[in-house]
Amino acid sequence: MVQSKHVVWLCFVIFFISSFFYYPKWNKLYTEATIGWDVSGYYWYLPATFIYKDLKKQEFGEIILRKYGPTPEIQQSFDHRSGNKVMKYSMGMALQYLPFFLVAHLLASPLGFEADGFSLPYQFAIQFGSLLICFIGIWFLRKILLHYFSDKVTAITLLTVCLATNYLNFGSIDHAQSHNYLFMWYTLLIYHTIKFYERPSLRPSIWIGVIIGMCALTRPTEIISMLIPLAWGMNSLSLDTIRERIQLLFTHWRYLFIAACCTVVLGMLQLIYYKYAGNEWLIYSYQDQTFSWLKPHFKNYLVSFQSGWLTYTPVWFLAFIGIFTISKDNIGWVAIVLFTLINVYIVCSWDVWWIGGRAMVQSYPIMAFLLASVIDKSLQKSYLRYVLYAFLALCTYYNLWWTHQAHRGGLIVAGSMTKAYFYQVVGRNTVSEEVKKLLDTDELFDGKRQEARTLFQENFNSDSTAIKEGRKVNGSPAIFLDAQRQNSPEFEIPIRNNDAAWLRASATFHCTQKEWDTWKMTQIVVKFYNQNNVVKARIIRLHRFLNDGDTKEIYMDVMVPNETFSKATLSFWNGTSPKEIWIDDIRIESFN
Repeated sequence: MVQSKHVVWLCFVIFFISSFFYYPKWNKLYTEATIGWDVSGYYWYLPATFIYKDLKKQEFGEIILRKYGPTPEIQQSFDHRSGNKVMKYSMGMALQYLPFFLVAHLLASPLGFEADGFSLPYQFAIQFGSLLICFIGIWFLRKILLHYFSDKVTAITLLTVCLATNYLNFGSIDHAQSHNYLFMWYTLLIYHTIKFYERPSLRPSIWIGVIIGMCALTRPTEIISMLIPLAWGMNSLSLDTIRERIQLLFTHWRYLFIAACCTVVLGMLQLIYYKYAGNEWLIYSYQDQTFSWLKPHFKNYLVSFQSGWLTYTPVWFLAFIGIFTISKDNIGWVAIVLFTLINVYIVCSWDVWWIGGRAMVQSYPIMAFLLASVIDKSLQKSYLRYVLYAFLALCTYYNLWWTHQAHRGGLIVAGSMTKAYFYQVVGRNTVSEEVKKLLDTDELFDGKRQEARTLFQENFNSDSTAIKEGRKVNGSPAIFLDAQRQNSPEFEIPIRNNDAAWLRASATFHCTQKEWDTWKMTQIVVKFYNQNNVVKARIIRLHRFLNDGDTKEIYMDVMVPNETFSKATLSFWNGTSPKEIWIDDIRIESFN
């Protein structure tokens, strides 16, 4: 019989292999490196403080970007009205990276690497340290589940969380992200909360205060973690139960006070930094990224094809069933259910909802109790047991598929998925490159064209402006887009209602340097107007198909709308990108 301790070791092995052999980010370059994207922002405090001693101006930033490219441009901090740069992210993760950073900094020069904060030893140290954090989280998840569930239920729950959810990705590959660290802190918070209610004492109260402070210092919204120790073990929200809990906490007010002091001391570190760098005690560092508290993005965040949490991690549907079953277990449900519902509301209120299910990963230790409750009930009935096993097996395969496709497979494009594209790639390992167009449009012609005829051509050979500018594609003059010239002319397409079913717009493009930011990629734009009103518009992003130095013909197919239109146009927009793209040999055809 498989025991939960064997499952823990199995998960350790799988996560280790994934981290260091399947997709080792520590030896990757630029934004794919361990210290890339958000991680570089969390980490930025450390080289700024210990290496460059420049927390205010951060003049080292441009040098690091040119050499290592952790982000396309400076995103780690912003220009504050004080005249200084202020970090975008709070310092919680930097404190947690600190031991691994210091080891790397001591070893970098003796090993022959630059001690600049971003060379190979630093990348390796953060990856290795983050994997250790993951192992601690899994170890303590087992310990807390065993307090309330059998070894078998605990084993199945551990396997499910580790292999059938996106914790597989954020525990073994993208584990330098904050979500993996917070996952660990939540397991420790529950563990010490259990110890406190078994025997109130100083040690668990200090741990509780420190953990809540560290969670909030990592992500300020994690201050809701205080719900766990305050409401743990409560089986009702009746006035009597609430009164009893308040009385219990009042009886141990000294421990409550000590925990609160630990939390406040850690929180003050961030306020002190803001005062030092920006001369203000409180700064909203996310600037234009805000919350829509009155209009949460429930549908988009939970079930959209673009990045829906439940769309890509459907096993968590069981947790919502668990809200109704856990009340029958010998475990206080109030803290677990309240935390889950409030956390889902907060995450769905964040306007940058397309970050996807990663924002839920840290809450999995709490939600694991809901999952375990459903598993426990299902195992008690033979017909439900086999349904459960089949569902968990399917979710595991699906999770392994998309985790692979998000990295080495390449079919999952985080934050850009569409319904049309999803149904073309789900469960597959290879598709035609043409399918990528469905990331931007819902129309893709698949078949043999009939009655094709050319409606418009332009090669710019007689265009005096193109000739004068000196750009050439395949030896002939071309127009180009760059930082100053964002829009091409709008070329009118000579087509009328009912002339044809489809349009194909094609051109030859030369890419000087690939644009990696999806929102800045150059677009082909086809529009149909009725007078001045846009009846229909479709786009595709060119840089999905272009790399540095590429010269390639790319086409876009658009269905002619049934609605009445007075004209149709083709244009090209550089998406605010400063990078040059050259355009030649434009051709527009109609076909059926």
